[in-house]
Formats: sequence, structure tokens, C-alpha cells
Amino acid sequence: MKTLPAVLAAAMLALGLCASIGAQDRVGEITYLENDLAVVRNNRALDPGEVEIGMEVQNLDLLKTGRTGYAELNLDSPRSTVIKVSPGTTFYLERGAVGKGQRTTVGAITGNIALKVQKLAANQQVQVASESALMGVHGTTFEVTLSPAGDLLVTCSEGEVVCRQEDGEEVSSVPGAAVDSRSGEGLQRVPVAVSDLERFRQDWYAERLEVFKANPLKAIRFYALRYAGLRERFNRAYAALARERQLLNKWYDEDRRGRVGGNMEILREKKRLIGNLLELRKVLFLFERVYFRLSELQDYYRQGYGEGTLEGGLTSRAFFQALDRDRSVLERQMAEVRYVTKLYAKRNQGVFPTERSEEGEGEFFGDEDLEDSDF
Repeated sequence: MKTLPAVLAAAMLALGLCASIGAQDRVGEITYLENDLAVVRNNRALDPGEVEIGMEVQNLDLLKTGRTGYAELNLDSPRSTVIKVSPGTTFYLERGAVGKGQRTTVGAITGNIALKVQKLAANQQVQVASESALMGVHGTTFEVTLSPAGDLLVTCSEGEVVCRQEDGEEVSSVPGAAVDSRSGEGLQRVPVAVSDLERFRQDWYAERLEVFKANPLKAIRFYALRYAGLRERFNRAYAALARERQLLNKWYDEDRRGRVGGNMEILREKKRLIGNLLELRKVLFLFERVYFRLSELQDYYRQGYGEGTLEGGLTSRAFFQALDRDRSVLERQMAEVRYVTKLYAKRNQGVFPTERSEEGEGEFFGDEDLEDSDF
């Protein structure tokens, strides 16, 4: 029979574990908001009434501003990090343990994101992950802009942002030099005066938009082809994960109660899921970006841009109709993958299921199964 002190100690340990589990969720909060901001969290889209100034932002939330939406977020760690989100922007936040430190990733999917990051501690990393480059931040103020066709512009007014592609090529954006990456091309450094950054960004976006509008079918064909290959991979990997439905439901129930299983139980459960989650995480990195890029291109299609025939004789009209039919299922499945990944990290000292890279370096999930286009 346990003594009273032993019972109290066990209860305090359980309460401390539940508190630490809950504490892993929050990564920051919304400090300013105009018009619509959609948030997908833990397998569901939050009700618009829940999204307001002062609302906490949680790990692996997916956020999307509407055409007139604008938001500002403050991150808890690194402290004093501010993210400004322009209209028509889709992104997610991911905070995980790396070695003895912590890495915060802003997953840039569409639109424009501005960041101000104070000087980082030795055990802190901040990076922005786009479709075409991984950006390492060294205490800086900068913006990442993505065009509808997937072009990338990184402009920096303070500090340095090291932009790295999958092949290892690195180019830095610093005050006086932006980094430009056109779809299907490498990174290029472009001179620009710090005093002219805003005009430069506007002109760059307008020019890339005109290039896209001159041949919108080219971009739609490119992303539709990538979507087909990635969708097949995603379906296979998701089906494998779904076969563990009993275990997943157990984790969901534990999450609602703020608990996890015992150490040996957790080890067995992680072993069952790690292979499927690793593959899903790799494919989701690109699949999610391609999916939301196509959703953005579909908005232009509805304005009259991109009518024509794609690979295999499928018309762009038929392709977007099929995308609409699949939308609710796909978004639910992608949200579930993010949620399961989050629950895995809670049971793994905050470490996500990723292939190990060199110490201090970020992971870059490439599209090894798809050939590059000349787009």
C-alpha cells in the first residue's frame, strides 16, 4: 500500500506531465488582425469567431489570410519575434527540439510574410521553408514573397538570410542585395537599395504577375503535373497511416484528456508509426505547397486565365472541377497528418519524425521522384 507522500508525489508528477504536454502546444499569439484569418488546428478548422486578437497560436497550426486579411503574430520563442502576414498568404508554424536546442520553422506556402527576429541564442534556430528554398535566419528583418507561379523573392533590411536549395546551393540576402528565384531556376542575388525595398518588392511582384498572366496555362500545367505524382505518393502513405486508426484514436483521446501513455507503451506506439509518418512528412512538405498553389491559380482561372488542355488531354476546367471535389477530403487528411506529427513530437521530447541531417542544419524535403520542368 502506498504512503500518502508517495501518492501525492505521483499525483504531482502526473499533473506536471499534463502541464508540460499542454505547454508544448502554444508557440505565440495573434497581436493584430484585420478581416479574415482561417486557422486549421488539430484536425479541424476553427470557427471564425474563435480567431481574434489575443488568441494563442499553437504548434503546427495552418493559417490563411483572405484577400483582404492581415495579421500580426508574436512568437514566445525566440522572444520578440514578430510575423506580419499579408493578404492571400498561407503558412504554418512548427517548433521542435533539435539536439539541445530549439528550431522554429515558418512554412511559407503562398503569399507574403515579413519577419523581425531579434538576436538568437546559441541554442535557437529560426528558418523559413518554401517550396524552392530553405532560409536560415541570423537575427534579422526580412520578407519572403511568393508569386502565383511559385517565384521566390527574399528581401532583407537588417542582418542576413541564408537561402539554400536542395542541391546545396546557397545565396545570402543582406541589406543591399535581394535573392530572386524564378520557378525552375536557381538562386540569384539582385542589387537593391535598402531605401527602395518596398518599391522593389511591388515592382518584382507586378512583373512576375504579368509574366504569369501572359501564359497562365504553363504554370497550371506545371503544378497539375506535380500534383498528380505527389497525390499518388500521399494517398499511399496516408492509407498506410490510416491502417493504424485504433492507435490514432487512442492518441486523440489522450490529447483531449491531456495525457500520454507509459514509457514502454509510447516506445511501442512510436515504432508502429515512425515509418509511415516519416514518408508522410516528406511528401506533405511539397504536396501541401503544390495543393495551395493550385488553389491560388484556380482563383486566376476563375478570372479567365488558363483555359486550355493539360497533360494527357485533360482540360484545365476538368482539372479544377476534380480538385474542388477532392478539396474537403484532402484538407482533412493533410490536417490529420499535421496533428499526428504534433502528437508524435509530444511523445518524443519535442523531436519530429525526420531524417537526421548534420548538426545545426535544417531538413529539406526534396521531390526526388519528380523531374524538374523548364517552367
